[in-house]
Amino acid sequence: MDFPPVVDLRSPAAVIAFSGWNDAGNAASDLITHLIAAYPGTDLGRIDDERYWDFQHTRPMLRREADGPWIEWPAVRLRVVHHPERDIVAVVGPEPNMLWRSFSAELVARLRAVSPELVVFLGAMLSDTPHSRPLPVGVYTTDPTVGARYAMEPNDYTGPTGMIGVASQQMMDERIPAASLWVSVPHYVSSPPNPKAQDALLTELETLLRVQLDHAEIPEEAVKWSSAVDQLSRQDPDIAEYIGQLEEARDAEQVEGATGDTIAAELEKFLRRQTGDDSR
Repeated sequence: MDFPPVVDLRSPAAVIAFSGWNDAGNAASDLITHLIAAYPGTDLGRIDDERYWDFQHTRPMLRREADGPWIEWPAVRLRVVHHPERDIVAVVGPEPNMLWRSFSAELVARLRAVSPELVVFLGAMLSDTPHSRPLPVGVYTTDPTVGARYAMEPNDYTGPTGMIGVASQQMMDERIPAASLWVSVPHYVSSPPNPKAQDALLTELETLLRVQLDHAEIPEEAVKWSSAVDQLSRQDPDIAEYIGQLEEARDAEQVEGATGDTIAAELEKFLRRQTGDDSR
């Protein structure tokens, strides 16, 4: 599967998010949508083969506009975001339900045409993180060259995985530099949106891409979100006590100098829980 090369891109990087089980609070996909809206861009097409999705699981959407109703089918969108300092290929859409190897091969072929300097997958996982503390973000890669270049934690996880894991491995096999960012989302406030998780991912993404990105109103919305959760938790003594326990545990980890190993352990727990494998 070959696609014509995309020319005249400036130091291109790619940022990818799949909505679904690896996108708690829609933090990852909402961030990609924010980047697309924040900058001018050029569409690179869609991956919309109907064989990739089970429409009873990932439903098409009925839309209505002035000229009448239309059906929006599940698809992964690719768009070049023209940041002032470099071009960013933003990729977003629902995680496919079927034919993962075929989907991954098509995604890799499309990105190969862009020749990205780095591909960054964004994920958000439910964890025992208190909302009142900074939300941890883990930065991982299975590529030792990328790890050395960006001082990333090595990803030595083994076990059930999702499309991020499949596509990341495919990128490595094709010698396309790739990494992933995973933000921890408090499991007791998992409903979208989650601007605090978006902002945490955005800050780490800036470091990886070495550019300053438009945060818009996300930081202010994150403060409002935290305040709203505070108000709700104070109405239930049991929840308030539970959050206090999470805060104590998180503060103790920071005092003891906890590293990315803590986040890695949370990620492993999350992946196994989502796939129903709690054997380890």
